[in-house]
Parts: sequence; structure tokens; C-alpha cells
Amino acid sequence: MKSTRIIIKDDEQFEQLDAVRERHGVNWRGMLIKGAERLEAGGVLPTEAELCDGEEVE
Repeated sequence: MKSTRIIIKDDEQFEQLDAVRERHGVNWRGMLIKGAERLEAGGVLPTEAELCDGEEVE
């Protein structure tokens, strides 16, 4: 098994990422994989405002 380390120096950014991870019920690996899949598909990740509206941009 391979591993990687991501260093997040900003506590606020870490808290935002952790909140997204918890809200969607995924672990860090799952969040990374889903983000990569979305980027590869040409999708733009939704903004926080879009998430709050309950709509995702495809």
C-alpha cells in the first residue's frame, strides 16, 4: 500500500476541508478520489455558496 502526506499549514483551510469531508461522509482518501474524478471529468468543484443552496454545478 502506498501513502501520501498533505500538509495544510492554515488551520482555517483544514477546518473547511474537514467539514466538507464530514458533511459528505467520506474519509480523506475518498474525498481526494472524488475530487480527482470530478476534475478529470472537466467538472468544476462547487463553491461553498453553491453547496449552501443545495445545488451543485456540473
